[in-house]
Amino acid sequence: MPERREYAMQPKPASNELQRNAPESGTAREAYDVIVVGLGTAGAVAVIAAARKGLRVLGIDRHTSMGGAGTAGGVLGYYFGSRGGLFEEIDAKVPATEKSVYTPSYGVNAEGKQYVLEREAVEAGATIRYDTTVTGVLTEGRTVTGIECFSPELGRYTATSRVVIDATGNADVCRLAGCELRGGREFDGQAQPFSNALFKLDGERVRAYYTDSGYVFPEDPDSMSEAIVESALLSTHLKAQYDEERRFMRIAPQLGVRESQFIVGEDNVTLASFLEEDYSREPLFMAYSNLDNHSKDVAFESGLQRDWTVAASLWGLKFTVPIPLGALIPKGFDGLLAAGRCLAVDHDMASCVRMKRDMQKCGEAAAYAAYLAVSKQIPLREVPYPELAGLLRDAGCLSERDKVYFEHRVAAQDDKANGPIRWLEDVTEIRSGLSDVKPGVAIWSAKRLGDKIRPHLLEWIGPVEPEHLRKHSAMALALLGSPEAAPVLRDMVRERDPFVPLTSLKYNQARGYAAVYLLGRLADKEAVPDLLRILESREGFTYIDRNKEFLSDEQDLRFQYVSYALMALASIGDRHEETRRTVGEAFGRFLSQLDGSLVISFKGSSEIRNVMDDKIRQLIDRTFRRWGKPVPNPV
Repeated sequence: MPERREYAMQPKPASNELQRNAPESGTAREAYDVIVVGLGTAGAVAVIAAARKGLRVLGIDRHTSMGGAGTAGGVLGYYFGSRGGLFEEIDAKVPATEKSVYTPSYGVNAEGKQYVLEREAVEAGATIRYDTTVTGVLTEGRTVTGIECFSPELGRYTATSRVVIDATGNADVCRLAGCELRGGREFDGQAQPFSNALFKLDGERVRAYYTDSGYVFPEDPDSMSEAIVESALLSTHLKAQYDEERRFMRIAPQLGVRESQFIVGEDNVTLASFLEEDYSREPLFMAYSNLDNHSKDVAFESGLQRDWTVAASLWGLKFTVPIPLGALIPKGFDGLLAAGRCLAVDHDMASCVRMKRDMQKCGEAAAYAAYLAVSKQIPLREVPYPELAGLLRDAGCLSERDKVYFEHRVAAQDDKANGPIRWLEDVTEIRSGLSDVKPGVAIWSAKRLGDKIRPHLLEWIGPVEPEHLRKHSAMALALLGSPEAAPVLRDMVRERDPFVPLTSLKYNQARGYAAVYLLGRLADKEAVPDLLRILESREGFTYIDRNKEFLSDEQDLRFQYVSYALMALASIGDRHEETRRTVGEAFGRFLSQLDGSLVISFKGSSEIRNVMDDKIRQLIDRTFRRWGKPVPNPV
């Protein structure tokens, strides 16, 4: 799909103009305690939870159903997330409805859940309005006091409230209110790929199926429209013939967007602060997942994500993340909460804090925070945590036993290895881990120990040491910034080391291109000839990993080597000015040879290929501009 404007997802304060638009005279005014905008994964639960507390609740959505990704989005199962809360009660009521009315399905029946959510909301006393779009936000200073919206039934009207919960997923209300937003990765503003789920008949039951389908900027209507149409025409969906194996029923009416924009909150949950053990001790709930980033061009992700995913192959490591109330409150605002995937996380952490279970809990937590703010007539940031935690514990969203922990994601037959892990501190244990085919925890433990372990790592990279110990010690040293690791890493690059560690269940990264990345991290100028040879070669990339979910074939593997080599050469040139002429000439030649053969596949289907030429041009263009050189015109 065509590349979108890169600035669309960059941090920026949103426009205030719409919030200042005065409502038209004669429009209806309604008063509520809480208004929930967006009745998807988080918003549907927020409406029910708030109404059950006796609040006057209005829930609006531009679609015609409740539940979001788990209903209209066709994601019927769960991928991690923590247990407990109102959503489990809702899910438990769906099978009875499915049995009496709807076609049986695998997972939680989409139509059945829509019905149960609507029934529970109405029985709790909430007002639900579909086909309704927010057109403005009412404010008094920096306090949100209601919304202006439009629906075919009522036209343009306003509704006031003590608290507005933005559960749009895209921070639409927060944008209209003028809250500061950010989103996407730093390199190009790109979010994770989206999916377009479809329903098919499997035997006598409905099964939802999806692959990654491309990239989209949800706040851009042109981008969304293009994604909806083009993804439905992909070969994964549109077949020349449908037989018994492909009893296609329909495409899900809602696009599966994993990430868009996030608020800048009173508290911000970032991967960097979390890994440094700087996190809240007053959580609303504990998010739980691995860093499930679906992007395969990881060379363009943050340095921290490359350290975690590429150098240590820790993609599959699951962990719990405390989410505080401040992560739901836009910085400097009152009367407004963000619930769902637009809460205050960064791009790196968003791949973990987005699972359906957790986002349903987020909606419930927002409802209880709103309830306390309304009943006590206090600002949201002054909601007393002990009382809020009590409500959350009573509902099952929070437990006294909740704590931060890490654990492996392993294959079913390897369950004995599953369970909380601890970062290693004992030298003997670290040596053993680095000598193993699952070195990730030992590599990261060494990174955490820093200078305490450095002398041992320097000893273990000696030529007489076993291969795994020597190479993995060099990788750990590179994470510590030690140039002594470079000779071992260069050898790994020259042999294009095909070894793929077994640290994670899948998405492990080949040691050869991990070494390329680390040489760039070290800005090792002696590696320039070896890195240039990668750019000059189209063959010799041997892929031996049995798991094909991250890399499908040698084409995917070649892109990993090339993208990391380009990034490494750019980093070396940034540090060593004397290399810029050689690197610049090589970049110019490489630009002239781009022919669409540099591609990556999307997760779930090797038949969809994304041509990466534009990303490569973007990288080289930025590098030349940093160096003050004219960008060469491709021949």
